[in-house]
Amino acid sequence: MKKKAPLRFTPAAATLVLGAGSLALVAAIVSSPSPAFQASLQGLKLWWQIVFPALLPFLVLSEILTAYGFIHALGTWLEPLMKRLFKLPGVGGWVLAMGMTTGFPGGAQAAKQLYDQGDLNGPDAGKLAALSHFCNPMLILVVIATGLMHEPAAGYVVLAVHWLAGLLAYLLIGRRGAGKDAASQAAEKPDEGKNKPSMLRRSLHAAKAAHAKDGRGFGRLLGDSVTNAVQTLMMVGGYIIIFAVVIQIAGRFLPPGLPSYWLSGAFEVHLGTNDASTAAFAAERLQWSVISALLGFSGISALLQSMSVLRKAGMRWFPFALVRLLHGALAFAAAWLVWPLVRYFPKNADHAFLGSEAISSDWNAYFSLWKAVPQLLQWQGALLAAMIACSLLFKLLHPSRKHTG
Repeated sequence: MKKKAPLRFTPAAATLVLGAGSLALVAAIVSSPSPAFQASLQGLKLWWQIVFPALLPFLVLSEILTAYGFIHALGTWLEPLMKRLFKLPGVGGWVLAMGMTTGFPGGAQAAKQLYDQGDLNGPDAGKLAALSHFCNPMLILVVIATGLMHEPAAGYVVLAVHWLAGLLAYLLIGRRGAGKDAASQAAEKPDEGKNKPSMLRRSLHAAKAAHAKDGRGFGRLLGDSVTNAVQTLMMVGGYIIIFAVVIQIAGRFLPPGLPSYWLSGAFEVHLGTNDASTAAFAAERLQWSVISALLGFSGISALLQSMSVLRKAGMRWFPFALVRLLHGALAFAAAWLVWPLVRYFPKNADHAFLGSEAISSDWNAYFSLWKAVPQLLQWQGALLAAMIACSLLFKLLHPSRKHTG
C-alpha cells in the first residue's frame, strides 16, 4: 500500500493565497486609512528607536570580525563546547554570542556571513539560527522591566529565564541531526598527540586562513559591512511596520473576551509585551510569566526575519518554529517557578547599565536606545567575555581524549 505524499502548496496556489491576502490587506487599509497609518507610524518609531540602534553596530562589527578571521580564531577556542554540547562547529560560538547579546536576527545574520564564506553548511546554519534566536537584552532590561513595568530587578530574572529556556529548548529538540557533516567529521578525527599544534597556534592559523580567503581591503570591507547591515535592518523594519498594521486590522475582529496581547504577541513581540504590560492580571507573577512566554516565542514577525536572512541556506521553517514554541512554554514555566527570587534583587538594579537617568514610561513616545549605545556596548562585551571564560572552563573540565592504536 503506497503512502500518500504530504500535501504541499504548488507555486500557483502559493501565489493565489499571497495575492488574496495582499488584496485583503490593501482593502482593509483603504477602508480605514487613519488607524492603519498610525499603526505603521508606531512600527516605524519602534524600529528606529529600539531595533535599529540595538543591531546596527553589531551587524557591522560581525562582518568585519568575520572577514579578518577573528571569528574563526574564537571558534577554535569554543570548539569543544560547541561540538560536545550543541553538536555544531566551533565558529558557531560567535553566532550564539551574537544572538544572546544583540537579539534577533543578529544570530541569523552572523550565521549567514559564515555560510556565505563556506564555513557552515545549510543545515548547521539553520540550527545555529534556532539556537541563537533571542530577544535583545536591553529590550528586556530597559524597555520592559524598567520603562513599562517599573521592576528593574525582575528584568534580570526574566533575562536569565529567557536565555536558559532558549538553550534548553534547542537541546531538547533543536540539535537532532546536527553536526552530521563538518562538525561530526572533525570530531571523529583522532588527536595528533604531541604533534598537535597548540590552541593559540591553531587559532592564529585559522584567523590568517580566513582573512586570506576573504581578501577584501578595509575600505571595501567597511562599505560592504555598512551596506549589508542597513539592508538587513531595512528588511527588519519592513516586517515590523507590516505586522503593526496587520495587528491593528486583525484587532477589529478580536472577540471581546480575548486579551489583546495574545494577538499582538503572536505577530510582533514588542507590541505584544507592551499590551501585556498594560493588561489586567490576577497576579504579577502571572503577568511576568506571560511576558516571558511572549519573549520566548518572539512572534511571527521575528521568525520571518530570521528565516528571510537564511533563505539561501535552505532554512526549514517547521523545526525553527517548533523550537520557538517550546522556548515560550519553558520560559512561562520557569518564570512562574523562579518568580519568588525577585524580592532578593536590589531595587536600584537598573543603575548598573543606565546610571541615574530615568526612563520614560510613555510607550507612545517609545524608548530610545540610541543614548544607551555606549552602555550597551560595554554590557554586551562583558557578556561575550563571560561566554569565552565559560568555554575555556568547559575545555579544562572536559579535556579531549587521545586516541591510541
